[in-house]
Amino acid sequence: MKLTMKSKRPAVLGFDTSNYTTSVALMDINGEVLASDRKLLTVPEGSRGLRQSDALFQHVKKLPELLEKMKPELSVTDIIGIGASVTPRPVEGSYMPVFLAGEAVARSMAAREGVPFCPFSHQEGHVAAGLWSEGVVYTDSFFALHLSGGTTELLEITPKNNSGYDIVIASSTKDISIGQLVDRVGVSMGYSFPAGPQLEEIALRWDGELISIPGGVKGLDLNFSGPETFLQKKIKESQNPSLIARSLFQFLGKSISKWLLNHHRLRPIPLLLVVGGVASNSIFRKALDEDMAKMAEVIYAQPEHCSDNALGVCALTIQQLGYHKG
Repeated sequence: MKLTMKSKRPAVLGFDTSNYTTSVALMDINGEVLASDRKLLTVPEGSRGLRQSDALFQHVKKLPELLEKMKPELSVTDIIGIGASVTPRPVEGSYMPVFLAGEAVARSMAAREGVPFCPFSHQEGHVAAGLWSEGVVYTDSFFALHLSGGTTELLEITPKNNSGYDIVIASSTKDISIGQLVDRVGVSMGYSFPAGPQLEEIALRWDGELISIPGGVKGLDLNFSGPETFLQKKIKESQNPSLIARSLFQFLGKSISKWLLNHHRLRPIPLLLVVGGVASNSIFRKALDEDMAKMAEVIYAQPEHCSDNALGVCALTIQQLGYHKG
């Protein structure tokens, strides 16, 4: 469509207000990003997280700031639909207060503009962002690995007819998530929460022998409490931080690949999409790749689109409105 002074570009707005990130995105109906911005919530130094009430308050403050920054792009678009993540997962009873912030703004703007409001789950947004970032479309069922601060899950994904997904948890960690392990180790080493990017930076400085970390996988079970106890002991012994970080990410990649291979032997996993903040880690990806080639076609979300963002919500909203399937 050729733009003139009287014609504006049709687009959708997406909102995602997760545990630690406020995100707003603007995407045209062909899937092109017109604007995208996200802000990490502020976590007190030395803390391992935020209370839901504190996170909700920060979202309420940050959302107007992000929208203000998008005024130039918004002024030349015609908003035809607005989407938001309103629950953690697409199942009945799934709820977290933090998503109320994005939902409230999105519903209000949709009512004001007289356009459809499209609600989705945060997990659907992760899956959609991963596929969108690689320009991939699937209409058949597939598997996804969701790795984040609160989630370590192998998911069976079935695309719905119009938009969104039916998601069944095929398997998950039995205790703490992969992201919790990374953050707990990082905070104990003196880094701020979330600690993943900081640990990756120092881990890349180490190219020597690695620490052998015990535990992690037993059959189909995945447990990280034991490895955390082991690593906390190494921290107290003042082991080299770069050595600990590199060993941690190598261990995680190998543990996840072993866990997936054990599942694959019982039920084939021909296609695997890997999403979530931890999936952006280069050391983890390399360690996982070395083994996954034996099992499945693996598709990684682009690193910048692995963590929480509203782009997946935008892609789902466009699908919901029937404009684009990419």
